[in-house]
This record gives sequence, C-alpha cells and structure tokens, in this order.
Amino acid sequence: MAFLDAFDVATSTTTVYLFVTAILLFFAYDFWCHTYFWRMGIPGPTPLPIFGNILAIGNNFHESIKSMSDKHGPVTGIYLWREPIIMVSDVKLLRKILIKDFGKFYNRREIPVSSGDFDTALFNLRDAQWKKVRDILTPTFTGRKMKMMSGIVNSCADTMMDNVQKACAKDGTVQCKDLFGGFVMDTVASCAFGLQVKSQTQADEPFVNHAKKFFQVSFTTPVFALVSFLPFLAPVVKFLGFTLFPKDTIKFFTEVIDKTIAMRKGGHGTHNVDFLQLLIDAQDGKNIHTIENDDDDQHNQLFVGSDEGKNSITPTTRGRLSRREVVGQAMIFLSAGYETTTTALTLGSYLLAQNPHVQDKLIAEIDKLAPNRNDVDYTKVSTMPYLDQVMCEILRYYPPATTLDRECGETCTYKGVTIERGVDVWVNPYTMHHSSSYWPEPSKFDPDRFSKENREKRDPFTWMPFGAGPRICVGMRFALMEAKMALVRVLQKARFETSPLTEIPPKLGTSGLLSPPNGVTLKLVAR
Repeated sequence: MAFLDAFDVATSTTTVYLFVTAILLFFAYDFWCHTYFWRMGIPGPTPLPIFGNILAIGNNFHESIKSMSDKHGPVTGIYLWREPIIMVSDVKLLRKILIKDFGKFYNRREIPVSSGDFDTALFNLRDAQWKKVRDILTPTFTGRKMKMMSGIVNSCADTMMDNVQKACAKDGTVQCKDLFGGFVMDTVASCAFGLQVKSQTQADEPFVNHAKKFFQVSFTTPVFALVSFLPFLAPVVKFLGFTLFPKDTIKFFTEVIDKTIAMRKGGHGTHNVDFLQLLIDAQDGKNIHTIENDDDDQHNQLFVGSDEGKNSITPTTRGRLSRREVVGQAMIFLSAGYETTTTALTLGSYLLAQNPHVQDKLIAEIDKLAPNRNDVDYTKVSTMPYLDQVMCEILRYYPPATTLDRECGETCTYKGVTIERGVDVWVNPYTMHHSSSYWPEPSKFDPDRFSKENREKRDPFTWMPFGAGPRICVGMRFALMEAKMALVRVLQKARFETSPLTEIPPKLGTSGLLSPPNGVTLKLVAR
C-alpha cells in the first residue's frame, strides 16, 4: 500500500511537472512568435499574449488600423493571433508589390474555412487557377461591353426614379441604402444573368436578402478564430461541414445559377452577351478573348501601372471553366457587386447632402450635358469631368472595402524591409485615403482633388478603392458606370438634403467593409 501511495504521489507530481512544462513551452513559443517583427526590425503596436493585436482592431477596424499606421509608420507589423501581418501604406513600396514584383505577390491569403462553390470565386482563387479564370473574365468588363450594358442599367434606374418621385410626393424622406440597394441588385441580376428579380418593388426579394447575408459574416466567429489560431484544424473543420458563409445562402445562389444555365443550354433562355453567357461559353471551351484597349478609361494606370506589370498577365487566353468555377464567379459578382456599389451610392448621397455647393456644381454639369433620361449612357457618364471627380472623391472618402491583401510568395527586401515568404501584406485604402501625407485636409470632401491638373501632380497609387495591378477589381468599370448613372438619374429630378432623421456622421461598418449598418436617411427635394 505504501508503495502504491508513493507511486500515486510520484505520478501526480510528474503530471503537474508535465502540465507546467507544457504551459511554459506554449507561452515561450507564443512569445517567440510575437517577437517576429522585433527581430525583423519592423515597428508596430505591442501584441497581447495569444491574441496578438486582434482585440485592438476588432471594434472599429478601419480607424484602428489607420491609427496604428499613423503612429508606427508606412510599414507597420501587427499580429492576428500569432500570424504576422505587414501593413503597407508607402506608395513606392506598393507599386513594387502590386505591379513590378507581382509575380512574388500573386495570391491573396487563403481563407482557412471552406464555403462550398464560393471557394472557386475569383477573389479566393490562387496561382494558375486564378490566372485562367481572370483572363476569361476580363473581356466582360471592357468599355465596349459597358456600352452594351448601359441601356439595361438605365432601364433599372427607371424603377428607381419611380421610387424617387413617390418619396418627393410625400415628405421626401428616403432610406438611401434601400433606394440604391434595390437598384443595384436589379442591375447586377439583369446585366450579369438576364434575370428580372424586381428588388425595387418587392421588399422581401430573396436575392437582396441573401446578398446581404454574405456581408454579415464575422471573422471573429468561434470557428474562424479557432482555425486562425490553430491552422492544422482546418481539415477537421472542413470535414465537419462548417462554412464561413451561410449554407442556405450558398445553396440559394447555386440553385438559381444552375437553373439559369440549364435553361440557356436547353435553348429556353435568351442567348445574351452578358456575364453568365461568357461563363457558359468558357465552360464549353468556346471562348477566345482578346483584351480590348479602353482609351476612354481615366483609371487605366491602376489596371497595369507600368510596363513591368503588363508582363505579369497574359493578354489573351483560351480556357475552360468547370461547373464549380462558373457558379463561384456568378456568386462573387452578385454578392460583391451588390454591397460595394450600394455603399458607395449611399454614403455618396450623404456627402452631397452635406456639401450643397458640390451638389449644385454637379447638377449644373448634369443639366448641361445629360438633362434627360435618354442622355444617360456609358459614353456620356464617362465624359462628364466633374461627375468623375465627385465619384472619385466619394470613393476616396469612403472606400467600401478598407483592406486588400497579398501573400508573399518569395522572400524579398525593399530599402531594408524584408518580407519573408508566406507573410501576408495588407494594403489599407482607407488609411492611405485619409493620410495627410498624400491628401491635404483629408477629412474635407473636395472633388477638385481629382481635377486634371491635381491628378497629374499626384501618384495614382494614393487612390485605390478597387486595388491596383493585375489583381485589381475586375468589375471596376461596371461599378463606376452603374454608380455614375444612378447619381445622374436622381439629380436630374431631385437633390439630396439632410433631415432631422439623418445620422451625422453615419455609423460605419466595423468589419473591413464601410457599409453603414443603419443606412443613411435623407430628404429628397424635387427640382
């Protein structure tokens, strides 16, 4: 008995020693991980054990990362749990990362939680698969295709204008997020897939409800946090069926897209020259596309930016898309196209209401160049200089997406800053757009920043609401056309004013997207 008692004591003591040793080793490893930037000579905020800096950026993402960059400089190191992230806001370094050395920063960070067919969306693709799909999609968004789609956009704006007139006939009160959200969803569904979803007349339109769900996802959910902290658990989480996006939303879009494709292939649908038809042709291996020259595009520098960037992406392609790739691209067009453009129009209308002198000048240009409904098309809105200035300043002030990322694929050093393979680089448009180093009085809404003279004096990489380089947002031209046409149509008949119900300033989203959770309530006054 005495022997057994001694054995139990020894076993218990050994267990305690092993437990304490494990804890000490864990925190020693954690400490080592959180001294990575100290060893690399990159400044940044002090991380907490285990959490890193994730708690500091969780409540107000865009303002938190801006504050960190303002304090620690244009190259700042932070930690998401133990993962090191380098935030860059130096335009010369960004030009190298996004353009010159694009081959070393080809991919985005891989999302560790699966989301079914949405995993094949262009945003999530990597390496050769990304390149194949990108080359196939690019011809959908050239200036020539925008001209073909602008009539559909204008038709969707007719329903929006009915709602504008109804609001003016009452007390003028309008929830801009609802007004523009319905218009954008109708436009995306029509131009992309030839679908009439009637988002503007049916309050509970499923397309809108499910598109909104895509952007109600939190990257601080227990499952995502667990996989981020313990990456080796990703296969287990995937096996158990956990997804980042709601399963019912993924299922909804998958079924709608599959049915539409089946109708077209069966000859029961229209053979439109639209996004979905391009995807169907690519699935069948019928496409041979050549990227067009868009001389009317003022933002071409951001698409390529230099001769070196042109060598990073093949100008022609022949490829096939799998069924999953087709569905993935369709879903990203619906979801991303809805949220970002709706946010730009919603917050843009607020800025116009708060700056009536800007609104007056824009209305004067509209009355001169596009006074009537039939004057509004892609060519017209692309050649209205003050309209472009206003839209660019809206996107500077409120870039819908505040962060884009690139994963380093090959260790490189720039002016003493070493970025090691596997480290994620964050580009924060909101931080850059509100930096006094690039923009005098950044909190002032001033479209004259984008006059021809001022634009020529400034590095184009100080403005990147759509990103830059070969991985720039493929739908940039479509989004700009859509937003400009909507503003012109509304301002032809009414003007925006604040009301006692207007939240000043509007509350902004805190998860990396600026979409205002409470929307923006304004007053529409008939002209």
